[in-house]
Amino acid sequence: MYLYSEDKIGFAVTLLPNGLDEFVSWCKTAESCGFNAVGIGDSQSLYREVFLACALALQNTERVKVGPRVINPVTRHPAVSASGVLTLEEMAPGRALLGIGTGDSSVHNAGVKPANMAQTKAYTSAVQDLLTKGETVYHGETARLTWGSAEIPVYIAASGPKTLELAGEVADGVIIQTGLLPEVVEDALACIRRGAERAGRDFDKIDKTWFPWVNVASSREEAIDNILHSLASGAKHLGRFTTQGKHIPENMIPMIEQVYAEYKFEQHQIPGNDNGKLVKELGLADYLADRFAIVGTPEDCARKVEEAAEAGARHFWMSVHFPDKEAFMKQWSETVMKSVN
Repeated sequence: MYLYSEDKIGFAVTLLPNGLDEFVSWCKTAESCGFNAVGIGDSQSLYREVFLACALALQNTERVKVGPRVINPVTRHPAVSASGVLTLEEMAPGRALLGIGTGDSSVHNAGVKPANMAQTKAYTSAVQDLLTKGETVYHGETARLTWGSAEIPVYIAASGPKTLELAGEVADGVIIQTGLLPEVVEDALACIRRGAERAGRDFDKIDKTWFPWVNVASSREEAIDNILHSLASGAKHLGRFTTQGKHIPENMIPMIEQVYAEYKFEQHQIPGNDNGKLVKELGLADYLADRFAIVGTPEDCARKVEEAAEAGARHFWMSVHFPDKEAFMKQWSETVMKSVN
């Protein structure tokens, strides 16, 4: 596996480059705390340019893997993305990665629509061809990358069954955003396996990492209350495209659809935002925390990690959306990570 050791429960973080000086400090802390990778969010309307931020992260660390998590087929041409991540690989051989999604706040804040499955598949294949072969046909036209080549792992972020199957079919790894409930974990793995088998690929060689929201506090209630804005993003992912086949309780589907319909992308992942307030008003917080989050006291979090690992989720790529990110990463490393390994 590219990111994780098979014999340990592994952890990576995603950071959003709100300011470059503090961002460098966060990356150094992530490495010193033992995280395997630093993913960096790409949303041009909200954060600093992702490839510049990745370069800073690589320059100021020595071990962790680094790359965009995630770009999308709508706002970046595949040749631009391939050239960007290949430059990162040249800076720090063996440490670059690339995450691809269908588009979230980056596309909505640009006034365009997310990519569909066909577009995401074509885009992923085009990036992979450009990185390894230097040439691809994309939208009927030839695109080239002439100055280098490398085997760089490409991950697909997946929040529904079709995208999970697509990741199994074409990606080196999958960032699973469907939740940590045992039945959800089992179904996600089955979807990835179907895609891999359809393409004649080895399921066991696909890097599988789960995307939980996390928080450590003196109580579970306090921990949940501090990440309502992130839980709202989870509800929004459940409401995208369709709510069918996503293991959502029938009585909650109208509320999930309401969160998606009213979601304010200009406030995406901002603590205390209107999205989080809506989740609380609708009474969705506990369900979303149970499904998507690892929250509570350090003991609560360690127990949830172990339960998820027993269900088949052993690797976790967490987003860190707290004012004091370094304090959180240190606490998580010193308590939860030590407890489960």
